[in-house]
Amino acid sequence: NPEQIMSDEVRGTNSAIYRASQSSAACAGMGTTLVFAWILGRQLHLAHVGDSRAYLWRRGTLHLLTKDHSLLQEQLDSGLITPEEARFSQNKNLVTRALGVEPTVDPEINEYPVQPGDVYLFCSDGLNDMLVDEEIQLVLQTLSVNLSLAAKQLVQMANDNGGRDNISVILVKILRAFPA
Repeated sequence: NPEQIMSDEVRGTNSAIYRASQSSAACAGMGTTLVFAWILGRQLHLAHVGDSRAYLWRRGTLHLLTKDHSLLQEQLDSGLITPEEARFSQNKNLVTRALGVEPTVDPEINEYPVQPGDVYLFCSDGLNDMLVDEEIQLVLQTLSVNLSLAAKQLVQMANDNGGRDNISVILVKILRAFPA
């Protein structure tokens, strides 16, 4: 059961980070976010915690597959702020769920069908805080034939826009159909 395996792995990782943060003053209060993908057959199994994200670029359209576990997302969902206000909010890094902060964590796990030609982007908030989705889409539209160059371009653009946080980018392209 991929969902159970992923849940167990995330919980084990959370436990290790939590124990480290409790046993060392230098690590006190540390935590991190996670996006974890497993392609099995014709399905993408996706787990995430916090505000690291997964996107799907399919047939010219960018789709956000994850929903941030953050105060900002809660404010957006409740209508307290608009997407434009969220872009300039000072609350961007206030996550409501993270690895290592509490003894246990519940990852959000979903499953999506995989198709040939799909490009998946897995990234830290250091990327999506610095770029709007339309900028990410433009890079994937123009450079999806060269994922290494696309990743470098995304990181460069995020740095050019201020680069206030660590920027992690992984791009994966599905080249052909998997056997059933």
